[in-house]
Amino acid sequence: MNASRIMEIERFAQALVKGAAMQLYLTPKPGLVDLVDCGSHPDLSLAKMERSLHIIGDYLAETIRSLADGERFLCQAVIGRRAEQVMLDELGTNTHRGYIFLSGLLLISRWHAGSDDAHRLGQAVAALAREYFAVSEEQESNGHAVRKRFGAGGIVRESLAGLPSLFSCAVPAYLDAIDRVGCFTAASFSTLARLMQTVEDTTTLHRCGTMGLARIRRDGQLLEQTIDEGADFMPLLAELNREYTRMNLTMGGVADMLGLAYGYLTAAGLLTGDAGKSRRPRPLSLHRCASGT
Repeated sequence: MNASRIMEIERFAQALVKGAAMQLYLTPKPGLVDLVDCGSHPDLSLAKMERSLHIIGDYLAETIRSLADGERFLCQAVIGRRAEQVMLDELGTNTHRGYIFLSGLLLISRWHAGSDDAHRLGQAVAALAREYFAVSEEQESNGHAVRKRFGAGGIVRESLAGLPSLFSCAVPAYLDAIDRVGCFTAASFSTLARLMQTVEDTTTLHRCGTMGLARIRRDGQLLEQTIDEGADFMPLLAELNREYTRMNLTMGGVADMLGLAYGYLTAAGLLTGDAGKSRRPRPLSLHRCASGT
């Protein structure tokens, strides 16, 4: 096996773990665990989420070994389900379950695509998702129940469409914002705001139904407008966090997609904005924004 190829995919995996950590530490995030509080998740803590990051790292490392050994994709799917069980056994809750699936899918797609090109990655993701859902019986979960109850596509539709919330929403939103404001924090919250408006978040639907999803989308519009106007957006975020905590409202799918965006941007050398302009992904016609996770 080509050693340079292994090193390349290991760097991509490290970027995905870093992306999850960057999402966790971004503060304040309405209804989500961050450096200040646990939001609408009394069963979680910063320390527990940090332990979950180590499980993600171990999972992706095992996935790379499977890829290097030439094992089939379904073997890697088994590794993913085992990682979900380890997470549940060790932490007593689902923490990063959605991110395990998404990061694994993107990592394996990166291996097969052979580059960071968004179009090729999106095609590889869609192909692998079709293979996965064709033979794997969907596990019982809150997301599965929500998709049945509300007719939502969630993470299934998102992956089958090639991760449009990543490639057509989050990444362009971040790159546009970092160019305009030149500030990582503002660009990050601008990306969060765009994802709040577009992701079909099944954790939101599970907690608060369609009214909760509509609330998050309205708040995403308000947050993006506040940032675009150059106003101080931190008080708004703090107020939203208080309201979401009171309502038991959260947005785990949005958080997963933001972490995935950080990971991809880091791996592709695009996190700093201007310095990575020559390597930016070209516009995608394959993906539609707002397909959701």
